[in-house]
Parts: sequence; structure tokens; C-alpha cells
Amino acid sequence: MQTTRTEKATLHREFSPAPLRARRQEFGLDDLHDVRALVAAAATATGLTPSRTNDLVVAASELAANSILHGGGRGLASVWGEESAIFVEVSDAGTISDPTVGHVRPHPSSEHGRGLYIANRLCDEVWIDSSATGTRIRLRMDIDHPADRD
Repeated sequence: MQTTRTEKATLHREFSPAPLRARRQEFGLDDLHDVRALVAAAATATGLTPSRTNDLVVAASELAANSILHGGGRGLASVWGEESAIFVEVSDAGTISDPTVGHVRPHPSSEHGRGLYIANRLCDEVWIDSSATGTRIRLRMDIDHPADRD
């Protein structure tokens, strides 16, 4: 269903910045609702089904919460649509060093470790670019997904 680009070889791989036309929302602890609203509105406008819109909102919210907890308390969410997909990118000042992040199911008693795992399960593709200067995580959801067809 989805391709995850978080293997060790690509954990620190740069990818193109979000386009200038992307809608952006800076956020902190009190702004998670605004991030969810931004993602939901953009996903609906691009034609994503309600079920997949909910999945994308959950994944983006998890990443934004990770930014607050592990990335300096603040972040930037960027959202844009392409012809056949919608993208959400969350960036912050944190650094990811574990190349298996998001691939291993967290133990039920573990306090952390669910955000990227959830994003990897809900989205069609996840990219991570993390270095000493910060982290960007990009989610992709296809508009015309096979699971959405009758």
C-alpha cells in the first residue's frame, strides 16, 4: 500500500522544499487544532475521501505533536496538492538518528514511539530528511487510491 523512505540510506537525504504555493501554519502546543483544520480543509479541497482525509489529519497531528515533544516545542506544517496527491510536510528543529524509526511497532507500555509508526501505516508514502539543522517529514496521500474505488 505505501512506500516508506526512512531507511538508513535516505534518513538524511534531502528532498525538494515545499512549493511556494503551499499553505503554511507555524504551530506550538496550543495550535494543534489549527494544524488539523488546515490539513482537513486542504485534503477535502483536493478531493481526498473523508476516510483518507481523517487518516491524513491523524498522521499530520501525530507529527506535529512529535515536533512539540521532540523538536524544540514548535514546528511548521506545509500542505499542498498536486494533480494526483496531497502532501503534508512537518518541519522542526529536532533530529532523528534512528534509521528504524516508524518501522517497529512500539510496545504497548512504551511512552513514546507511535507518531511515525502511525504515519507510516496511514499514508501512501513518508519521506524523512533529518540532520543537525532539523527535520522535515513529508506525507503523501494519493487522491485516487485503489481502496477508495467501488
